[in-house]
Amino acid sequence: MILTVLWTREASDTFDDRIAYLQKHFSQREINNFKARVEAYLDTLSQKPFIGKQTGKNKNVHIGLIIPPVSLVYRIKESNHTIELISFFDNRQDPKKLKKYTG
Repeated sequence: MILTVLWTREASDTFDDRIAYLQKHFSQREINNFKARVEAYLDTLSQKPFIGKQTGKNKNVHIGLIIPPVSLVYRIKESNHTIELISFFDNRQDPKKLKKYTG
């Protein structure tokens, strides 16, 4: 079964933040590579939602690596066949900041 991927406001904002960072420090080629990896990951995720690592106490929240400095935090909602993108997390941040997503 293919699940629908939904973007939260925070996911959209943090994605834009990651793009802004890449624009300051990397070439357009790396930016395009990041976007392509996100798209490929989301395509795979819609078909195989449990590819990410389960996090914390909430069994529905997972995290998956997009590129070494960026991971995607998402929630699986099997009851309505959706995947809710929560945040694109910068892995260089304090990992304790992930607790707000993982419980």
